Amino acid sequence: MAAEIRQGGYVAIAADGHWRPALLRLAGGIREAFGACTSWLRASYVADNDRLFLWIPVFMGAGIALYFGLGFEPPFWAALLPPPVAAWFAWRARHRPLAGPISMALLCVAVGLVAAVLRFHAVAAPVLERPMSGDLVGHVLTVERTETGALSAVLAPVSFGKLSSESLPAKVRLNVRLGGAVLRPGAEVRMRARLMPPPEPVLPNGFDFARQAWFSSTGAVGFAYTAPEETVPPSGAGELLTVLRMKIGERMRSRIGGTSGAVAAALVTGERASIPDEISADLRAAGIYHVLSISGLHMVLFAGSLFWAVRAFLVLLPGLALRYPVKKWAAAVAILGATFYLLISGAAVATQRAWIMICLMFLAVLLDRPALSMRNVMLAATVILLWRPESLIGASFQMSFAAVIALIAFYESEPVRRWSSRPRAAGLEAAVSRGIAYILGIASTSIVAGTATGVIAAFHFNRIAIYGLAGNMAAMPIVGIVVMPMALLALLLMPFGLDGPALWVMGKGVDGMLIVAREVAAWQGADRLVPAAPLSALVVAVLGALWLTLWRANWRYAGLVPLAVGLGLWGSVTPPDILIDRDAALFAVRTADGNLALTAPRPSYAAEQWLRYEGDARTAREAARSEFIDCDPEGCLYREDGRPAIAFSSNIAAVVEDCDKADIVIARVPVPRRIRNECSARLLLDYFFFWRNGATTITLAPDGTPHIVTAREVRGARPWVQRSSGRQ
Repeated sequence: MAAEIRQGGYVAIAADGHWRPALLRLAGGIREAFGACTSWLRASYVADNDRLFLWIPVFMGAGIALYFGLGFEPPFWAALLPPPVAAWFAWRARHRPLAGPISMALLCVAVGLVAAVLRFHAVAAPVLERPMSGDLVGHVLTVERTETGALSAVLAPVSFGKLSSESLPAKVRLNVRLGGAVLRPGAEVRMRARLMPPPEPVLPNGFDFARQAWFSSTGAVGFAYTAPEETVPPSGAGELLTVLRMKIGERMRSRIGGTSGAVAAALVTGERASIPDEISADLRAAGIYHVLSISGLHMVLFAGSLFWAVRAFLVLLPGLALRYPVKKWAAAVAILGATFYLLISGAAVATQRAWIMICLMFLAVLLDRPALSMRNVMLAATVILLWRPESLIGASFQMSFAAVIALIAFYESEPVRRWSSRPRAAGLEAAVSRGIAYILGIASTSIVAGTATGVIAAFHFNRIAIYGLAGNMAAMPIVGIVVMPMALLALLLMPFGLDGPALWVMGKGVDGMLIVAREVAAWQGADRLVPAAPLSALVVAVLGALWLTLWRANWRYAGLVPLAVGLGLWGSVTPPDILIDRDAALFAVRTADGNLALTAPRPSYAAEQWLRYEGDARTAREAARSEFIDCDPEGCLYREDGRPAIAFSSNIAAVVEDCDKADIVIARVPVPRRIRNECSARLLLDYFFFWRNGATTITLAPDGTPHIVTAREVRGARPWVQRSSGRQ
């Protein structure tokens, strides 16, 4: 008797060989499903064909990311070859429905790569190779005064010690902690200083300040031994603008006073150094620290308030609005106001980005186009990536564009558009409706923007503001209605000495914002640290979010899959068991409970970053209290049942002793080859290893086999990696 096998709705007669009809029906079903899926994808592609333009900066960003991901510096001529080749293929395939977009995407990748290479050569400048002391003469470019009264300045050196002019850095960042020291932008000063190369990462995959310094042409950092002596007074329009910026900040700090004055000055001039650390911590915990970064929010409030005020004034003039395009006049004035705000705020990269976006928005008003659209935002992203490709890898670029793209996609969605276009009420009902709409608008904006930037903030800063929605809903009306409009009014009245009342109101608004921050930050669990995530998690999540927001057809929901995968990859990295800083001066070992134990209780930047990457809220002193680590002047020894013994030796005698009782020996001194050959430990690393390779992590396999990852290995042979450490 034939045996019937039923599976998936098909019947296969296995015994007598009548299986071919069943397979044909199965193949037909698969072919039909595939055809339906293909038709659906084709229809979605046709529906979203007009949005292909939005992917130009995405693929350009892929080319820039490819440049920064290389382990070597590509030759200039080699980087110039891909764009012409890609352009030729794009021209040949321009009329093909699938090959055309693919070739254009490859062209955008090639353009992004060559933009990064060109930018690298444009900012190339000498980098100090080793720490040096000497007489420094230089022009003061920027100055900020910190909360403690110290000065943080950027100088363009004229001479330094015995360093030749060819080896002189283009810029140096200097701290002057001497009381009573004065630095004026534009002046030439002389002082005795200690300069060092830009610091390397404290972890192999940590923040690379040296790379950031390279793209700002900063070749050294240091501090002053003596008070600066001004040899040439300031001169020139650029210096006068910087002096104006400093005077505005000083006036706001003096007239408003206290912490509120420091915060108010930061909102206008961008000088955040004088804000106390505890205030910054409260703002972060409340989720409103973005208020201190002069970016899109400030530009919109500042230029938007100016646009509204000018337009309202022109409309009040009898008959003017009926005969002339007063809306365009107001947009032109707003562009000028935004440019002035850019200049007095110090023109940081985030502010430049916001200025480009706001100018494109008002340019669209001048051209009778929609002011705020996804096309304008992506055009701004394209301009910025061509101008400053290094912005792509910074948290500021990623967070600002993530917030704006998510908000536009949200307000472009059909349900929100239907709700916003509903019939309007009149009278008291209209007032109540507008109030509710304003509250809902702040809530929805905070939720959407906070969700869009939350993953990026957690990746870069290892922090999540749990009650950010509450903080933003309480603080943003104060900022939008009181603080920024009064800042605009104060700037307009300041030349006439009539800014006092406006600054007083602005100070009260800042007081209210700080009260909100202090209250929300006091809630239990307001500021939560999270462990570091692999780069792949951020890349996959961002690509999924872009797919979800840039398309309009239903296929956009496929972006939820990579978004979920990216979030799932967050905890996929095995944390290292041993961490050694770049100078072999600080060590940490992971105990059986999963926490890091430090070998030194003193606070340091490396210790702070290690604990932050772990999502560990302990201080260095708390992390150094471990019963499994014994330290003395000779070094430290870690012993715990079931785990390898690890010694951190401070001198040669300790190395010889520790080789007999430890499985792994980490020496902060050079170890002769004879001792290395006689050492019975499974692994011995000495000072020279860290001098050549920088910060190092060691992960132990279950059998105790060590896996070593170094900063040199991760950073590659790039020009911003010091030659003296063997990295070039």
